[in-house]
Amino acid sequence: MIFLDANYLVSYYINTEYHHKRALKIYQEIEGKEQIISKSIIAETINILHNKIKANFQDIEKIYNELNSKYPVIEDQHFYDRTIFRVLKDKKRLPFFDNLYIVLMKELGIKK
Repeated sequence: MIFLDANYLVSYYINTEYHHKRALKIYQEIEGKEQIISKSIIAETINILHNKIKANFQDIEKIYNELNSKYPVIEDQHFYDRTIFRVLKDKKRLPFFDNLYIVLMKELGIKK
């Protein structure tokens, strides 16, 4: 099982992104393998598209709909409490959502 990151998804869907070609290459390597995302990944992806990339609204809507239909989506709210403990112990000060994805992946046994 492969957990897809928001930055990968943005690079995959937006052909003007710096890592777009790399994302396409990764897609070829993982095509046919079980890929999942979480609600927070969708939110983070849309936030990047809307605020950082300034993608047009039609593209944002299309990507949002595809994320919800193409991939199994995990509800990740119940990982928040465990994540806050990781945040408070984290000397590197990773963002909350990066810690959330680490907790989620460990809890679900996802290694990629």
